[in-house]
Amino acid sequence: MLYLLKILFLILFLLISSNTRLLSDDHIKSANLIILDKSSSTKYNLFISNNSYFRSLNFSIISCQLHDFEKYVDQIALIKITNALDNSEFTGWFFSKTEELNEFSDKIYEIRLVNCVN
Repeated sequence: MLYLLKILFLILFLLISSNTRLLSDDHIKSANLIILDKSSSTKYNLFISNNSYFRSLNFSIISCQLHDFEKYVDQIALIKITNALDNSEFTGWFFSKTEELNEFSDKIYEIRLVNCVN
């Protein structure tokens, strides 16, 4: 099942990245996120824009927009996350409705896209 999700994610990534709308300058550069701190079981609702910080994490939004799939419309964001504690870097897609495709993994934080904001 995990293998199929990875294949689906790869196909979606290729389809979305080939979409010229994502490369245009009219896409949204801010989003609402929910961040769960697993160590304290605390949930934070954050509004982030380009180069926003939350504790040791730095967020850079590359793209955030609505995408029309065949059966539903989802809000997707391409976000770069840098952790200052261990200098790790993650760049990947976050989906508001299909959370199982979000690939970010961290021992302290769980991050979920709520929506894109104009």
